[in-house]
Amino acid sequence: MDERPAIAFIGAGRVAGMLAPAFAELGYAVPAVASRSPESAERVATLVPSCNAVSAQGAADVAEVVFITTSDGGIADVASSVAWRAGQGVVHCSGALTCEPLGPARDAGASVGSWHPFQTFGGETSLVGVTFGIEANGELLAFLERLATEVGGHPLRVPAEARALYHAASVFSCGYLTTLLGEARTLWTRAGLPPEQALQAITHIARTTVANIERIGAAPALTGPTSRGDSGTVRLHLDSVRSVAPELLPLYREICLRSVELAREAGRPGATLDWGPLFAEYEDGDGR
Repeated sequence: MDERPAIAFIGAGRVAGMLAPAFAELGYAVPAVASRSPESAERVATLVPSCNAVSAQGAADVAEVVFITTSDGGIADVASSVAWRAGQGVVHCSGALTCEPLGPARDAGASVGSWHPFQTFGGETSLVGVTFGIEANGELLAFLERLATEVGGHPLRVPAEARALYHAASVFSCGYLTTLLGEARTLWTRAGLPPEQALQAITHIARTTVANIERIGAAPALTGPTSRGDSGTVRLHLDSVRSVAPELLPLYREICLRSVELAREAGRPGATLDWGPLFAEYEDGDGR
């Protein structure tokens, strides 16, 4: 494989919109991008000099490495609909999927792989410091690892059997974290507090927490009533949540239980208590 192979994209969403100009800035030729939506392909193409919006086959024909940046459900369709050539690299950017959907490209003699940014693309995003989960072999593996380093990230080999849990970890870190903070806002507003101040307060404490976890680790950074063995405060929480947001009671209980496990890892007082009887009172959402 060439030191700087030409790279094309099939799929013109947020991932392609981030990766295409990043690769071009590193000196890679990015001659083409394809999408079912001509408007999306044109949008990404305008981000890179000398890049054209073409068909999927057109993208494959002009590149040594093709990144399939469609939704997970579209990867197999692309792989089976394009005429690949021997020696070409075909890479998808799914976190959960193995290389199996790229079987038609492998059968045609192409090298196949996965290069997944462990990162959210929902807003302002940088590739610096991002871990890239990689599954590939031979020269393609070496190239994808080098590419991760070149964009400022960290390559991580993720074998096929680990990919689903690896991706679940990314969703916990991002999508479900967003959901959790959204539910924190629910409790804030149902308490009658000013909704316009919720975002500032919640995101500030969340940023501080993430910074502490990055600095010292999750277990040492753990705070809260379950970590310090404050069953009285936990009961107040449970009663209040049951009163104003009963739909969140199971979520609060389960988070408390998982916090106890983390407290045990950190050697905190909360790990020595038997929380079972207290939480059992609220299993049915009634608590009486």
